[in-house]
Amino acid sequence: MVLKRHRSSGVARELRIAERTVKAHIARISDKLGQQTRLQAVVLSVLVHHALCADTHCECRHAATAAVDPPLPSAS
Repeated sequence: MVLKRHRSSGVARELRIAERTVKAHIARISDKLGQQTRLQAVVLSVLVHHALCADTHCECRHAATAAVDPPLPSAS
């Protein structure tokens, strides 16, 4: 949700909890991940999810197969 909503107020509204509660949870998660900011925690979470996700129906699988990186130029 944090990735889709970007704002604590939107997450709070969707979960029907106080915005302060959302911020407290995000701060706790960031701390447990050893990250200083919400953005760092989100980036780390996305990277770990993509590396460990085994769900063949997960949205990350569709995104990964749709975006193919072009080959890097050779150094020759």
